[in-house]
Amino acid sequence: MNTFFKVRSIATIIFLMVLFTFSAFNISYSGKEVLSEIKNSADKKLSLKETITAVDGKVNDRIIKKGMFIETYGYMQKLMDKNDFSSFSVVKDTEGKMHYSYFANGPKVVKELSKRVFKFSDEVQKNGSNFVYLMTPDKYIQGVTQFPKGIPYSYSNETANEFLNELKENSVSYIDFRDNILNSGIQKDQLFFNTDHHWRTETAFWAFGELTDQLNKKYNMHLDENHYYRDINNYNTIVYPNSFLGSMGRKTGKLYGGIDDFTLIYPKFKTNYRYYTDSKKEKFELNGRFEESLMLAYPFNADIDLLNAESDKYFTYLLGNRPFVKINNFENPKGLKVAFIKDSLIVPTIAFFSSLCSQIDIIDPRYYEGDIVEYVKLQKYDFVFLSVYPQNLTDEFFPFFR
Repeated sequence: MNTFFKVRSIATIIFLMVLFTFSAFNISYSGKEVLSEIKNSADKKLSLKETITAVDGKVNDRIIKKGMFIETYGYMQKLMDKNDFSSFSVVKDTEGKMHYSYFANGPKVVKELSKRVFKFSDEVQKNGSNFVYLMTPDKYIQGVTQFPKGIPYSYSNETANEFLNELKENSVSYIDFRDNILNSGIQKDQLFFNTDHHWRTETAFWAFGELTDQLNKKYNMHLDENHYYRDINNYNTIVYPNSFLGSMGRKTGKLYGGIDDFTLIYPKFKTNYRYYTDSKKEKFELNGRFEESLMLAYPFNADIDLLNAESDKYFTYLLGNRPFVKINNFENPKGLKVAFIKDSLIVPTIAFFSSLCSQIDIIDPRYYEGDIVEYVKLQKYDFVFLSVYPQNLTDEFFPFFR
């Protein structure tokens, strides 16, 4: 018995020594970045809680051999045939596709959010613009997606239904991409990436056509009447096999959920744009063809580990999520002038929709520090679109009229 406790004690001491040594190396490895983050937090006058969160994120990003730990843990989960990863932070459906989910007893209460959208819509229409809410689909498609026994479902679709019903009661116009997505002509298992919550670029391109169709029907528009811009044959489509690891894949590793192919779609026809972005951190503009101004080539040209967020090819379009972006299309000076207040899912669709516009203003409510309502009221748009997908129906994405 004494020998047993001695062995356990020695093993514990060795484990603690290894843990202490590993921690010391990590502190040294990430020291400069941590000190810089603390200084930035002080400059921004962040609270202690916000500072700790920022520092914690920096430390987690700078763990020595982080990729090796992720891959090892992910492979162990795969060997055990587990459909949940890290306390259900990521789950798999019966087809092996990964999802963000959480335990819920029913849909979220979104009445307050719908009230804000109604007020926003009212202000937009007073200004002479049309307002349309765009409901992009959750990766969990009702009647198609199935979870293994014991895997939680977030009730995101039911939440979206409640939200749209409340908009309808207040006569707020909306387009629900969920209605026709199964008639898109894209195979059901190819609508979304396996390792990410975003839809594939092929689906985003379909959504561009669907949005155009719905605007023509509901508003008696005559957009792209000859279907030229909606014809995929007028675009370059380049498939990059095994090149994309989405946000969920970067959490679980390549061995757990595999790697996705990525299809890059951009126009063959003549294009000429100005892209301007403005934030506290940086201001710059890009000019030229679609692929020169509305796309970021870096994730395709650089040799980046797929576990690194900089490898995310989804954000090749419009350079990802930025607080404010203004796009001018010099090839269509008489096109629509529109605004998108949005989350990330609609981003590639906006890029494709730009061919029908003379100007697009894009605001991400998570990062934009100005007053969205006041900015929109100062403009004269043909349409103001608000697009937040079902799982993002939270206070963070509706900062107006709080």
